[in-house]
Amino acid sequence: DPEHKVMILKALQKRGEIVSMTGDGINDAPALKKANVGIAMSIKGTDVARDASSMILVDDNYNSIVYAVREGRIIYDNIKKFVKYLLSANLAEIGVVFFSLLLNLPLPLLPLQLLWINLVTDGLPALALGIDTPEGDVMKRKPRNKNETILKNTYLFMVLSGILGTLIVLYLFYINLHQGEIKARTIALTTLIIFELFLAFSARSNLSIFKLQTNKYLWGAIFLSIISTLLIMYTPLNIAFKIVPLNLAEWFWIISLSSFGLIFFEIKKLFSEKM
Repeated sequence: DPEHKVMILKALQKRGEIVSMTGDGINDAPALKKANVGIAMSIKGTDVARDASSMILVDDNYNSIVYAVREGRIIYDNIKKFVKYLLSANLAEIGVVFFSLLLNLPLPLLPLQLLWINLVTDGLPALALGIDTPEGDVMKRKPRNKNETILKNTYLFMVLSGILGTLIVLYLFYINLHQGEIKARTIALTTLIIFELFLAFSARSNLSIFKLQTNKYLWGAIFLSIISTLLIMYTPLNIAFKIVPLNLAEWFWIISLSSFGLIFFEIKKLFSEKM
């Protein structure tokens, strides 16, 4: 009976549950109104039920609710990945500039170069994470706490990635200062870009990248970011950005050290799964 719906609803909410209630008749309106998410039927539902609900089930098919929950979880996960990646990448950028000033080093990155980093790393790769493929356990998890922050379980990742990025970039910048500030800045700029592009893969999940489906948009975004960086480096545009072309040996060290972040987080994930 409709009154039983209200009793069940109140009992579950008293236990701290987030409750969704379905209904179609006038008598269902109180339960639909009091539920965290009231869902009224569209085909068989009355106008009163639809007015009292938060959502309307257009096809009156309960399977659609399951699909909606799945889609909602995927969207939430992708927003979390997006925020996690952006904050981690920007922490590394802040760390590079801050500690270079603290150590009385020349500025490793000029304003225009920082803007370029934000364009090629915070742009397309971050957007690609926003439409990432879902993880296999997306519907096997328990519902999250309604008071849970979107940054839960991301703080350690952000701090570690910020520290690693700062150390790697400053190290390569410092040991190449003898070649001149322009060369050292070029290496610092390229290292930070490549480091952040590798970081995008680590930010996708707490699972190993080998257990995830391929995100073709992320690969495409990274490809465009690298091509764009090569374009400004090996064309007359390098004059505007105050950078110079790099040789193969320099690229080898940049890629080797930049990938350390990805390797570190993959090993960490491996140990976390075994514990």
